[in-house]
Amino acid sequence: MKLLVTGGAGYIGSTVVLDLLAAGHRVVVIDDLSTGYREAVRRVEQLAGQDVPFVHADIADAAAVRRALNGVDAVLHFAAFKVVGESMAHPERYLANNVGALGTLFGEMARAGVRRLVYSSSAAVYGTQREMPIAETAPLLPESPYGLSKVHGEQWIDWMVRCHGWSAVSLRYFNPVGAHASGRIGQPVEGAQALLPRALLALVRDDAPLTVFGTDWSTADGTALRDYIHIADLAAAHRHALDALAPGQHAIFNVGTGRPHSVAEVLAACRRVTGREVPHVLGPRRPGDMACATADPSRFRAATGFTADRTLDDMVATAWRWTEENPGGYGG
Repeated sequence: MKLLVTGGAGYIGSTVVLDLLAAGHRVVVIDDLSTGYREAVRRVEQLAGQDVPFVHADIADAAAVRRALNGVDAVLHFAAFKVVGESMAHPERYLANNVGALGTLFGEMARAGVRRLVYSSSAAVYGTQREMPIAETAPLLPESPYGLSKVHGEQWIDWMVRCHGWSAVSLRYFNPVGAHASGRIGQPVEGAQALLPRALLALVRDDAPLTVFGTDWSTADGTALRDYIHIADLAAAHRHALDALAPGQHAIFNVGTGRPHSVAEVLAACRRVTGREVPHVLGPRRPGDMACATADPSRFRAATGFTADRTLDDMVATAWRWTEENPGGYGG
């Protein structure tokens, strides 16, 4: 198929683009580069050995979206802000980009007759849950404007399916980590919010020790448990999602491993892979954090046969290769 990937210059989007190209699809990328990198797309082109048409524009730009959609069979949508803390400080930005600009994209898709969509959602739609693992039937209790924006996105997709007969799949990610095995594309550690890139940043910078938030959780080692999924597995999940598109249906799936790892286990994996102890300090729990968040991925496995099988050490090893070879991210 010919596919439009919005936000295809970002961490997840660029890895998905490379996976789609390897599977034989043609891909167009639209990205405003507010959080993505043109260099990421160039490296994808080098690794794939083919050109990727690139539209430098915001998806709120209807004319640019219209151009990008020319001849497209389906859209994979990643162009959204995704930092929980930032959404608490600037909820209006998340409303404008994650919801408002989404309306522009949907309007142009409807105009162009493109009715197939894979939507990048998030486990943030669940908020704090009592029962683990979390199934797709769990109540939606978002605790941030970011999480709420993803709930709204899913709800509007429901209406596009109901009113226009679209085919859609929403993937609720848990914690994507790692990098492409080549070491050429990955997540820059500077400014990253997730645990693993912050741990690796502490290894490459003397002035950035990792803070472990809470050591008194009701877990085996006292540190919080999270479900981490390798970025390469997550990219493959999107390819499976394309195959799961069904006329007039909106399918919603968790994407994770169902095997949570604690902060202490992540630090131990970093020590095994790098041979060094991650500089860290112990801090108090953060408001809103919870002891455990893990996915029940069985619905997606049953529907598509997909299983995320890369290990925590695989995640750390690829992320460390990327970080060592690109300590300044895409800037050198």
